[in-house]
Amino acid sequence: MKRSTKKHWEQALAAAVTCTILAATGPRRSRVLVTLYKDERCSKLKIYPILQKVYLERILRKPEIDEFSEVLKLHQKATLPDNFTLLDRAMIEHNLLSASKLYTNISFEELGTLLGIAPQKDEGSIDQVKAVIHFEDDAEELQQWDQQIFGFCQALNEILDSMAKKGLPIPV
Repeated sequence: MKRSTKKHWEQALAAAVTCTILAATGPRRSRVLVTLYKDERCSKLKIYPILQKVYLERILRKPEIDEFSEVLKLHQKATLPDNFTLLDRAMIEHNLLSASKLYTNISFEELGTLLGIAPQKDEGSIDQVKAVIHFEDDAEELQQWDQQIFGFCQALNEILDSMAKKGLPIPV
């Protein structure tokens, strides 16, 4: 492989990793993280350690975030209307998700320290009397979603079977 071609795919792959890390948490981002993490070419990238921690849902500390910030483009460092940068928001979401895997509840002060933000900016299910945030498990919602997909697939298969029995062409 030519050196310039290798450099281009490395740049493209690094850009994909960066954009995925900065993306809002959710199923789509998770799927892309899996793909990038399992791509052996990513392990050769300078930003692989942060990709690995994000994929493994490990809490990122300020020095790691600052190091990642150095590779970001100017537009990726822009301040948003809430006075956070895209990186700030992504890292808070990531660390909040990671913390929810470690803790069943946490105080505002501890969460703020963990996320590197003031306790007034914390998000979560809040017990205001005890000043504690509780993390909820969304496994039930995911099961409902899986059931809906399963039901849809079953209905689609029944329609296709019915079409085949009537000799109608089945679109592929």
